[in-house]
Amino acid sequence: MDLKLNERRAATRKAAREGSLNPERMILTYWAVATLVGSLVLWDWIGAWNVPATLQVPGLPIYLVLTFALSQVLYMLVARFDGRPIHWGATAVFALGNGIAETLAFGVVYRIGETIGAGVVGLFLPSLASFAGFLLGVVCFVVYGGLIHGFFWLQMLPPHLDDSPRARKIRKLRPLAEVALVLGWSLCFWLTRDLWTVAFFHILVDVGLMLKVRPPIFGARGAD
Repeated sequence: MDLKLNERRAATRKAAREGSLNPERMILTYWAVATLVGSLVLWDWIGAWNVPATLQVPGLPIYLVLTFALSQVLYMLVARFDGRPIHWGATAVFALGNGIAETLAFGVVYRIGETIGAGVVGLFLPSLASFAGFLLGVVCFVVYGGLIHGFFWLQMLPPHLDDSPRARKIRKLRPLAEVALVLGWSLCFWLTRDLWTVAFFHILVDVGLMLKVRPPIFGARGAD
């Protein structure tokens, strides 16, 4: 099943590169839309520097570091680069571009969920409105993250997950690690309205992707 799915994705990526749907163009379009919408919806978060407030929340900085480390360890155990070389320029462009732009997208879907959840529950149980908003924000964040990775990033990136029996077992743990990561990032949004700590960790995640997967984008080349 996974082999056939990977073959279909590879065919889609090949068609995209040979046609008008150039991966770099698609990624840049995604970044532009995310930045535009994020700038409109999150203008107050963007202009605020709330990193110190996040660092003062008991346990949150440690949780952010631990969940980041867990997600990266699991990713390193299952990802592969198939002989593609590291390209530091492409790594910098992708990590900074996607780390900031997609954090804005994450912030938008979280805030939409938070606003709806808090507004609806606030009509009946005002004391639980804020927490209900947080919960729905997390749900929206998780759903969006799954959709954008499944329907966009897996089409833009080369096949990069190991299908060995050992890797399959490890891959079953990755969704839990990703949800734990999202929970920490959502706590930054909820407790301190801190966009930039999340962007920092997102940039680190994308650096890890570029070093481990090494997709042939933004000047990077494929395997010889």
